[in-house]
Amino acid sequence: MDRLLDYTGYLLRTAFMRAAAISAREFGEEGHPRDVGVLATLQALGPLSQQDLSERLSVNRTVMVKLIDGLEARGFVERVRNPQDRRAYALHATPTGLEYMGAMLPRMVRAEAELTANLSPGEHQRLNALLRPLIAPPAPPLADRTGFLLSKAHHRFHDRADAVLEPFGIQVRQFGVLTRLADGTNSQRELADRLQVSTPVVVELVDALEAAGLVERRRDPADRRLNAVHVTGEGRDVLGRATAVLLAANEDLTRPIGEAGDRELRSLLRKLLGYQ
Repeated sequence: MDRLLDYTGYLLRTAFMRAAAISAREFGEEGHPRDVGVLATLQALGPLSQQDLSERLSVNRTVMVKLIDGLEARGFVERVRNPQDRRAYALHATPTGLEYMGAMLPRMVRAEAELTANLSPGEHQRLNALLRPLIAPPAPPLADRTGFLLSKAHHRFHDRADAVLEPFGIQVRQFGVLTRLADGTNSQRELADRLQVSTPVVVELVDALEAAGLVERRRDPADRRLNAVHVTGEGRDVLGRATAVLLAANEDLTRPIGEAGDRELRSLLRKLLGYQ
C-alpha cells in the first residue's frame, strides 16, 4: 500500500482538499462554509468577542479580522456592547446574516452528503466522534460537521508537521515528495497526479529539494527529453530521520483517541476517500 496512506496527517490533508473542492462547487461565489460557521456559532452562543470567536473556531486572529470585516461589510454581523464587559464590543449575527445562513445551510448539507457518500451513517458518526477529540472543542452547531472537523484537524496536524520538520530544512509538502520519490515515483507529472497538486507546484518543490541536495534530476533513460527525479543519499538520510519525528508527532496528536482509535480513523478516512 502507498506509504503516505498510512499517515494520519496525509489522509486528513487529502480529505480536507476534497471537502474544500466540494464546498467550492456547492457555494460558488455566493459564500464560504466559514461564513456559515461564524454565523451559526454566533446564533447558538450569542454575542462573542472576536478573540473568543477566533478561539472557538480555531482561526488565527489575522484571518478572523478579514473574515469579520467581510461579513460586516455585507451586513451579516454587527458589533454590540459586550454584556460581559460594557467597555468592549461583541459580535452579533444580524437578521440578514441569519437569513443568509439559512439559505446556505442546505448547500452545506449537500456538500457533506457528497463528501461522506462512501461511509454508512454509522461510520459517518464514528468518524466525527474520532475527529472531535483531536481539535479544540467545537461550538455545538459545528460539532457534527465533518467538513469543519476535517479542516481543523488537518490544519493542526499540518502546523505540527511543519514545526517538527523545520530542523531538517523541509516542510511537510516536501516530505511527501521525498516519500513518493523514495517509493519509486520519479516523474514530476506523476508526482503532481499522486500528490494532487499542479505540475508547477511540484517543480517548485523539487527545485527546493534539489537546491538542498536532497534530490537530483537525471535524464530519463526511457526518454532523453525528460528528467527523472531521484532521492540522493543525503535525502534518504533526512527522510528516515524526518519519518521518525513525524510518527512521534502523530502519536502525540492522536493520543486522545489512542493507537486503536488512530487506526480506525485512518481506515475511515481511506474509505471516505475511496482507497478501500
